[in-house]
Amino acid sequence: MVAWPGARWAPPLVMVSAIILSACTSNSRPELATGSSSVAPESLTWAFEQEFSSFNLNTPEGGTQANLVVLNGVLTGFYQFGPDGALIPTTEFGTYRKVRATPLTVEYRINPKAVWSDGIPITCEDMVFAWLAQSGVTGKKGFATGSTLGMEDLAKPRCGADGRTVTTTYRRPYADWSAQFGVATILPAHVVAKQGGLTKSFAYYADHPSSPELSKAIAFYNRGWLLKPGELKKDLMPSSGPYVIDSWTAGQSLTLKANPRWWGTPAKTRTIVIRFIAGSAQALALQNGEIQVMDPQPQADLIRQLRAMGDSIELTTGESFRYEHLDFGFNGVFRDRSLREAFARCVPRQLIVDNLVRSQNPKAKIMQSRFVFPFQPEYATFENGVGGQRYDQVDLAGARALLGGRRPTVRIGWYKDPAALNKRRADTVALIRQSCAAAGFTIVDAGDPTFFEKEWAAGNFDVAMYASYGTSLVAGNVDYFRTGGGQNPTGYSNRRVDRLLDRLVTQPDQGVQVGTLLELDSLLWADLATIPLFAFPAVVATRRDVRAVEFNSTMADLTWNVGRWGRG
Repeated sequence: MVAWPGARWAPPLVMVSAIILSACTSNSRPELATGSSSVAPESLTWAFEQEFSSFNLNTPEGGTQANLVVLNGVLTGFYQFGPDGALIPTTEFGTYRKVRATPLTVEYRINPKAVWSDGIPITCEDMVFAWLAQSGVTGKKGFATGSTLGMEDLAKPRCGADGRTVTTTYRRPYADWSAQFGVATILPAHVVAKQGGLTKSFAYYADHPSSPELSKAIAFYNRGWLLKPGELKKDLMPSSGPYVIDSWTAGQSLTLKANPRWWGTPAKTRTIVIRFIAGSAQALALQNGEIQVMDPQPQADLIRQLRAMGDSIELTTGESFRYEHLDFGFNGVFRDRSLREAFARCVPRQLIVDNLVRSQNPKAKIMQSRFVFPFQPEYATFENGVGGQRYDQVDLAGARALLGGRRPTVRIGWYKDPAALNKRRADTVALIRQSCAAAGFTIVDAGDPTFFEKEWAAGNFDVAMYASYGTSLVAGNVDYFRTGGGQNPTGYSNRRVDRLLDRLVTQPDQGVQVGTLLELDSLLWADLATIPLFAFPAVVATRRDVRAVEFNSTMADLTWNVGRWGRG
C-alpha cells in the first residue's frame, strides 16, 4: 500500500493485468532474463525518494518499497512482477509447477547452481525457513511477519533427496499459489541459524515451532536486519541475485555491484547507484547528468520541467496500478456511520482529480473500485455498479443534514516526507478542508514523517490518506479489509466481508472472482470503509542513451529487471 512509503510488502489485489504508459511495451516474455552475456564496466544512477532500511522485507518494519527496490536485484525468488503486473517466472533461480489439484500441491526445483554470494548453496533448508518464519506457526511472540497470507495454508514443505526439490501442499485451495516464494521471500537460513546459535536444521524446528531454542534466531530475524542509515552488515547480507549491496552513504546513495557468484546471466551494468533525491529535485539532477533514470511521484511542475528538456531525455507518462484513497478510522469519531457519510458527501473528489491529477493524466477520472482500475476492461462494470458514484459530486446540504449541527474535528493522517513536501497530498488536504469546513467539519492536516510507523500502525487517526498497489493477484488486499487483518489498523470489521474474502482467496475461477469483487466493493461502499480517489499517474524519464529500463506498474518499480539495465 503506498505512494511511498506506506504499505507493507503483501502484493495488493487487482483482477486483470494491464498497463497504460505511452512509451513502454507490455511484457510478454515467458521468463525473466537478468542481463547480457558479459558484465559491462559502466555505471547507472537511478534517483529514488526514500532510503533503504532493512534486508528483511517480510517483517512489518522492513516491508517497504524503499527496501524492495534495492532487494529486487539482490534476493531473487521464483518469480517477479512484470511491467503489466503479471507474474514472470525467474527460471534462472528455479522452476515450479502444480503437480496436483486436490489437495493443491506445488513442486519447486531450485537451480543446482544456485549459491549465496558467501558460497553457501541455496537449498530446501532456505525455503523451509521461509515457511517457518512467514506462516505464523511460531505464534504472536515468534517470527514477525507482515502477512501470513498463503503461507498459513501451507503444510511444512517437504525436501527431496537432492536438497533442491521442494514440495508444498495446501490445506485448502489458494487462488494465488503461483505467487509464493518471490523476490526477497527466501532469506539465508544459514545466517539466521548462526546468529541464533542453532544446532539443528530448520526442518526440525518446523516440526517444533515452539522450541525455546529458537528465541535468539527469532530475535535476529525480527530486528537483526533492521539497519541504521548508512549501516551495512555484509557478512549477514549475502546475495542470491545478480547484485550485492556494496556500499551505502547515509542520506546520499546506495551502491549495488555485480555479484561474482551469480550463476545466471551476468548483470549488464557492473554498478547501479541509487541516489536518494527528493522528487522535486530529480529533474534538475537528470538534466545535469547526475542521474540517468527517474520515476518519482508525478507533480504538475515536475512534468513541465521534464517536457522542457526536449529530446535530451526519453519521457513517458500514463497510469499505474496504484490508487489514492481515504480510510476511515473506526475507533474514534467515525464509529458513527452518519458522520462517515457526511464526510463522504463533502470530499470534493472531482475537484481533486481535476486540479491535482488531470494535468499529468488527461484521462484521469474518479476511482470507484478498490480492486479494478479505470484502464482495465472490467472497470466499466464496477464504475456504475458498486455505489460509489453517489459521492462523485459534493453535497453540502446533505452533509449538513447528517451532521445535525455537530462540528466534528477530523485529523487526516498521511506520510509527510521531512526532506520534501508531497505537494499533491498537502493540496488534497487543503481542498478537503475548504469543502468540508462549509459542511461543519474542522479538518486538521495531521501529516507526519512518523505516520506509518506510529499513528497508522496504532490506528491513531480519523482518516488515513495513502495509496495502494495492484498486481495480477487476487488475494493481496485481504488483510486490508479482514477483521483483525495485519494490514487493517482502522478497526473496520464486517463478517460478511470476511466470508467473501475467504471465498476470494480460495477461488481460482476468474469469473467467480469478478462477482465476488463486485459484492465486496458494494459492501465496502455501503459501510463507507474507505473512499477511493484516483488511480496514480505515472512518469518515467531517462537519458537518451539508457537501455532496457522499463516502467513497472506494480510495487516492484523500475528495478524489477535491473540486471538488464545498460547504456549505449
